[in-house]
Amino acid sequence: MKKVVIGLTGGIGTGKSTVSQILKEKKFPVIDLDIISHEVIKFPKVVEKIVENFGKEVLEYNNTGNWIISREKLGRVIFGNREKRIILNSIMHPEILRIMREKILECKKENKIIFVEIQLLFEVQWEKEFDYILLVSAEKETQIKRILARDKRSEEEALSIINSQMPLDEKKKRSDYVIENDGNIQDLERKIDGFLKKVIFENKIEKIEWLWINYWKTLL
Repeated sequence: MKKVVIGLTGGIGTGKSTVSQILKEKKFPVIDLDIISHEVIKFPKVVEKIVENFGKEVLEYNNTGNWIISREKLGRVIFGNREKRIILNSIMHPEILRIMREKILECKKENKIIFVEIQLLFEVQWEKEFDYILLVSAEKETQIKRILARDKRSEEEALSIINSQMPLDEKKKRSDYVIENDGNIQDLERKIDGFLKKVIFENKIEKIEWLWINYWKTLL
């Protein structure tokens, strides 16, 4: 069986992070691009380029008294400004992509299926980096309820965030698989297991090998 790399994406409040956690509990490697971006923004050459383009006002002192990029300040600078967002992406994305590819290669040494959690997969046009794209979707009402419960935002704010993102219907058209996540956790786990079985079958992994893999994962 070839090594399969799956892009895991979704909208705010659809439950993408919950799916990621379930996959980790099943002992599948999940590369989180949000974590990688937090690492990249600390790189000296990245800090230098960001300051060159956005000014010293995006800097702040950290606990050790060193200057670092304030994600909050930077977010305010680029909010609603497409040109500035493009500039920031041109600084950040090459490094994020490089590290992602390195981590994928590392994971392939001991894993047959690797997941990459990336919220803006379609927006950054990285579809070709993955063998499959798995979208976690939910009804808008469900998204709003989850945002209100998790982020303590108003309904208007939640709706504004949802509407600012690429519509889920558009993402569905561009995804290989879609998990509708409007039920309980047991229903979600069942759908994840169904998706995994499809991937295993389509990539012709032998049943006995699949059973062996699962057996060892339970021992880890």
